[in-house]
Amino acid sequence: MGALAVGGSALALTGIVEIGRDSPSAGAGGGSDGSPETTSPAVAAALATERPCRSQLNPLNPLRLWIGGDSLAGSLGPSLGRTTADTGVVQPVFFSKVSSGLSTPEFWDWPEHGAEEMFKLDPEVAVFIVGANDTMIIGDNEDWRPQYEMAVEEMMTLLIGESRTVYWVGSPVLEDDDQLHVAQLNQVFQEVAARHPEVVYVDAYGLFATPEGEYRSSLTDGEGETVLVRADDGVHFTPEGGDHLANAIFAQLDPQCALLAQAVPDAAKDVIETEGSSRVPGTSRDEDTTVTTRSPAPATAPPTTTPPPTAPPTTAAPTTAPPQTTPASTPPSSTP
Repeated sequence: MGALAVGGSALALTGIVEIGRDSPSAGAGGGSDGSPETTSPAVAAALATERPCRSQLNPLNPLRLWIGGDSLAGSLGPSLGRTTADTGVVQPVFFSKVSSGLSTPEFWDWPEHGAEEMFKLDPEVAVFIVGANDTMIIGDNEDWRPQYEMAVEEMMTLLIGESRTVYWVGSPVLEDDDQLHVAQLNQVFQEVAARHPEVVYVDAYGLFATPEGEYRSSLTDGEGETVLVRADDGVHFTPEGGDHLANAIFAQLDPQCALLAQAVPDAAKDVIETEGSSRVPGTSRDEDTTVTTRSPAPATAPPTTTPPPTAPPTTAAPTTAPPQTTPASTPPSSTP
């Protein structure tokens, strides 16, 4: 068991990550709550090095990191964003949509909006969390499962793109989830992730649950102090809860991309929140996070900025045209 300090809190971490096809099948050897068994951080970190990032990250050419999902991403985005941005070699951008999921495209179409984000930002690593708002689709039989699995496959494939590393974060345990619906959704996430070696599955359920798989609102930090990690509604994180989840992901992202080894702390980046993002008040670490709400420039923008130098010659030709149109305009003026 180890501890990792992020955003002023250090919470004890247990094994929480499974990676691609190296993961056991969902439910195999899992906990009593039906959540999947997890690997140790040391093993997960070793597996993460099998997907090394682009080398020679620096403040002028930082790793492009995107964090997205439902309202829980509104806690994770600022926490993981600040942690990675402080290295100076990562440019994090996050987008969260309150009440969104994969089962309600009529409310928020994640494949459509996710595709827009991937096109505009072209991230090298993507982190995504949904599930808490999708529990309503689960009924007494398994009719919901094939369609939901297709939705997960579509979103996961979209995020992977050509060969992008994706950290797919399962939903944490919820206080009012006696039917273990979240665990069933997480099993789908894990099964689909097992088909894609590019995907790192993060078991947030196990990260926030008791050893018996029950909901808990607080955890013990590295100094033995009790820290509140869940909001009063039994769904959302506190800022410290966002830090706790960010710790777990950073523990995998750092060895994969050698972030601390290449860090330039004096060149810390801003954390960018994409325009249109929404968050639940009180669930994110805003007070010590610089968040700029703006639309990032499209990945194709740099090439488009180069033509303007050649544009003036083209505009110069039209300036010679008006003298030719002036004679043409004189006959009409003589008609009246």
